[in-house]
Amino acid sequence: MGVAVRDGGGRLLGDGRAVDLRAAGVDAETIRAAIRGSSTRVTVDCPTPSRWWGRLCSPGDGTDALDRVVAAARSRGHRPAVERELAAAERALRELSVESVDTDATRRRLADAGTEVERLREEVATARGRLQSRRELGADTTEAEAALGEATRRLSEAETELVAARQAHEEAQRRAREAREARERRLRLQDRVANRRRDARRALATRVREPFDDAVDAVPGEATLSTEPLEVAGCEVTAALAAIRIAHLDAPVVDATDRFAGASAAASALDVPVIRV
Repeated sequence: MGVAVRDGGGRLLGDGRAVDLRAAGVDAETIRAAIRGSSTRVTVDCPTPSRWWGRLCSPGDGTDALDRVVAAARSRGHRPAVERELAAAERALRELSVESVDTDATRRRLADAGTEVERLREEVATARGRLQSRRELGADTTEAEAALGEATRRLSEAETELVAARQAHEEAQRRAREAREARERRLRLQDRVANRRRDARRALATRVREPFDDAVDAVPGEATLSTEPLEVAGCEVTAALAAIRIAHLDAPVVDATDRFAGASAAASALDVPVIRV
């Protein structure tokens, strides 16, 4: 299946399975945008890119080589069984909320309330002693009784506040414990997601290891794919080209690597439409 590339005025710049645009002065990003349908400078008539096309379409753009291999495997329809566990762990992680709880404020409130209660208890005791002294002397007790009553009232309010502060602090501590447990659960889930993601990537790499090795033989350069350890060694551009060759892609590849004599040679080696920039 070929492609057709036109400039903003509709003039045909090239068509077919191999289009060389080096003389047109169009950069790779403009072509990628046009393939996605988001460019006004250039239009590219081609099949709609798959969800994996973005990681594969431009060899030499810095995309991680193993990411390319995984994308190529997924484009071929491979779905490891471990992905069900991965999806469940990712869903649980998204749904987990961790509350931010500040117990310092409730602790200060409780401490201040306790201090105020102790101060007012001393004030009540002093007022009670003064009232008792005036009674023993047979003196007027009106002011002493009023002072004791006021001190007792304020103490009652302070004790009520102390109870409320204690309850608030206990509630904050409970929520803080729950938040700690949630954070611990989040860490466990994050570890599970990372492990299952690594398992899925290893399974995908295993499925395409032999096709990848064969593809390396068909493109310039050297690269190797291993699963223990899970890595791609050698030339990153070669690995990118091999990943493209084994992938199922309909939309064209945008090649700016100078690894091939021309767009036709690239399209033949990669077995996919190529736009050379």
